[in-house]
Amino acid sequence: MPYSAKHKQNSKEQILRSAMNLFSRKGFANVSIDMLMAEAGMTRGAFYAHFKSKSTLYAEAVKFAALNSQIVAQKNADDTELSWFTRVVNAYLDITHVETLAPCPLAFLATDVASSDPEVRQAYTDVYKGLIKLFDQYRPQRMTKSDPDLNLAITAMMIGGVAVSRALHDKALVNKLLKSCRSVAHRLAQGA
Repeated sequence: MPYSAKHKQNSKEQILRSAMNLFSRKGFANVSIDMLMAEAGMTRGAFYAHFKSKSTLYAEAVKFAALNSQIVAQKNADDTELSWFTRVVNAYLDITHVETLAPCPLAFLATDVASSDPEVRQAYTDVYKGLIKLFDQYRPQRMTKSDPDLNLAITAMMIGGVAVSRALHDKALVNKLLKSCRSVAHRLAQGA
């Protein structure tokens, strides 16, 4: 009896979650298909039922992680542009995000993606463009007047701040760096 469409979708999502977990911790080159499938609790054959290659999986996993992020979510009905911006910046530049096992692929995979194939780089580019579009859509009005490219700088600072924080081995410095990035982002949003 063939598997249902729902079962197939659940299996694919389990592989994607496992892939993001492993890729974010070990990088693309250090993760084998066998490792991925063991992490997902499935056989190697199941991999090829969903993906044509490890690069295809990596590209889809980057997009999957971004689409399922609880931090950079759509605006709530009661959010103003400024409250959405504040909520997202504060959550993204928080120590719990740096230490999470379900990371933002933009920060956690930046250097790994830079040396990847074009399919993976395109997926990363698409995710970053989506983040910029979301920030542009919900940008506080005073930001629009001050500099239309401000969101590029703010999102790059956020991603870089988390990426550097992950590499540091000094928790006090990490907290200081994250606080500094939050402070600068908020000042920029207020036109300072």
